[in-house]
Amino acid sequence: MGVSAKRGVGGVSQFFTKAGFGEKITMSDIQHSILFVEDSTDTRELVEYTLRQEGFQVTTAQTGDDGLKLASANSYALILLDVGLPDKDGLELCREIRKFDLQTPVLLYTAFADLLDSEEAKAAGAQGCLRKPEDTSRLASVIRTFVEQSDEQTSKKLV
Repeated sequence: MGVSAKRGVGGVSQFFTKAGFGEKITMSDIQHSILFVEDSTDTRELVEYTLRQEGFQVTTAQTGDDGLKLASANSYALILLDVGLPDKDGLELCREIRKFDLQTPVLLYTAFADLLDSEEAKAAGAQGCLRKPEDTSRLASVIRTFVEQSDEQTSKKLV
């Protein structure tokens, strides 16, 4: 299965899986699709690379508005949000996403984790917060845990 990148308006990049003859896109391919909203190019590229190396498909956006458009138009296994975006903060973006998506796990990723009020983050609909850059090394394992927990809850609802 090949992967190609397409850069769009507003710094949005999305990776598309190309299924060739005899190749099928499985549910696990869809389930491991992550939306990462981050305005810093260096951080966005580092996290995108790290997650792709761990087998995740990654869609990125550099503004809250672009992230909101992608979140409303696509399904993701998890949404990772920077708190300090140029057009709106990650908490506001999380609240807006929760208006139409109550299921997808949302993690906040910020250099200001110590200053973030965990109750406010939970009230906005986030499942947790990771500190950058310290938590970058464990980012994939944390995301995998949240995705697996979400998969288990979805499976229980289907039974």
